[in-house]
Amino acid sequence: MKEPEKLGGQFILISGMALYAIGQSLVFIIVAPLARSVGLTELQFGMVFSVANLSLLIGAPFWGRKSDVLGRKPVFVIGLFGSALGTTLVALSIQGAINGLYSTAWLIVLLITARSIYGLTVSGIYPSVVGYIADVTSVRTRSRGLARMGAANSLGSVLGPVIGGTLAFVGILFPMYAAAALAFAGALWALFFLPEPPRHEGRRKPPDLKITDPVLRPFIFVWICFFLVFISLQFITAFYIQDRLGISDQAAVIRTASLALMLMSGVIIVLQSFVLQVWHIAPKILLRLCAPAFVVALLIMAWSTSAPMLMFGFMVLGVSFACASPGINGSASLCVEPHQQGTAAGYLSAANTVGVILGPIAGTALYRLQPNAPMIAGAALLSVASLVAFSIQVPDHR
Repeated sequence: MKEPEKLGGQFILISGMALYAIGQSLVFIIVAPLARSVGLTELQFGMVFSVANLSLLIGAPFWGRKSDVLGRKPVFVIGLFGSALGTTLVALSIQGAINGLYSTAWLIVLLITARSIYGLTVSGIYPSVVGYIADVTSVRTRSRGLARMGAANSLGSVLGPVIGGTLAFVGILFPMYAAAALAFAGALWALFFLPEPPRHEGRRKPPDLKITDPVLRPFIFVWICFFLVFISLQFITAFYIQDRLGISDQAAVIRTASLALMLMSGVIIVLQSFVLQVWHIAPKILLRLCAPAFVVALLIMAWSTSAPMLMFGFMVLGVSFACASPGINGSASLCVEPHQQGTAAGYLSAANTVGVILGPIAGTALYRLQPNAPMIAGAALLSVASLVAFSIQVPDHR
């Protein structure tokens, strides 16, 4: 594939990743604040998304294998169409509850169904993107290509709240319909203009890779640790700001938490969009940096006594996540064969979901013991992950 075609394809992938992240972020910006008004308790709201996220465990490995067999493009397109459909169904479910069309029990059923459909389809986006990047990049530029995708995801996470706040005046659920329309448009764009990367010779073989393969096990462990701790952190940050920093005003708590997350995303965008595009840092170096940086961030947060110190911790966390995706996924892609790229990415994506499912439970349970217990326990777990990351032998294909 010629270089312009490669860059053109990657631009469509970047746009699709950003559109997907916009829709995902709106769940917490739009849906979460409406939970109580439609009769859902905090526990019921968390349960709905934990149960629905189980679909990601099924979908990610399935679509990863399919991307190795059918191709990257069709799986990516299906994922974007699924994002549009799932976001629309969630919005319609909430709208029906606001209009009093059904009970809370039926709302729970509808939301689980809508989010399960969403999970079963969008779970193809990440493995198809990672497989695509592995197909069109060299070993030297692999981490740079994956960094672009990570930056796109972070950009979408920042744009989601902006779009939500800007368009909410039209209607409280209007931003979700707008995000669905953008995802649908992105799917059509990819359908007609995304070039399918040429198949490596190895991709003609069956993707004979299992999730228990010794090659993948350490990468899966590191990803589970990352998302288990990160999701735990997201669920307790607002409480931590109130209890540890003494900020009681609800609006001030929301502003502090939002600014911390925006600073983290800003660091990720700067590092992945600019620094990693200029410097060709090998994936194995990024792999070995990501977990120690996470440990430092958690220790800063654990002993924070002011909002600026907490925000600095989140900025260090941004450094960790900027290294994580190109480091973990990039190194894993160098450890498997060409015909196993999508399958490996699917398994690694499913590993993220394990953390997403367990994180809320672990974070809130530890928080009840002591406010900074989730950070201290997370630092201990990420220290183990650091040792595992340093033990991985990443082959040098140069």
